[in-house]
Amino acid sequence: MSGVILGELPALPLHTAGKYVAGAYVVLFALVLIYVAIMAVRLSRIERELGELSELSERSHSETPELDRSASPPSQTVADQQNVRHPESTPA
Repeated sequence: MSGVILGELPALPLHTAGKYVAGAYVVLFALVLIYVAIMAVRLSRIERELGELSELSERSHSETPELDRSASPPSQTVADQQNVRHPESTPA
């Protein structure tokens, strides 16, 4: 059905169609340029936040003393601590 309708419509003359093609390219270029600008802003914000987190992490590592791991071993391993069931978490 649409093929019949398109076949009956006259084609645009080349001097008229050129303006629309150029306009479509300008709009497409503008959209791509806006997209790239938005991504650049987001990337710079993420880099700034990552730098702040890295600085905060370095500062907290320098302020906390290192733990002496050669002292007495812990009473439970991590696997044992994860397998401990709490009374409030067991189904009734």
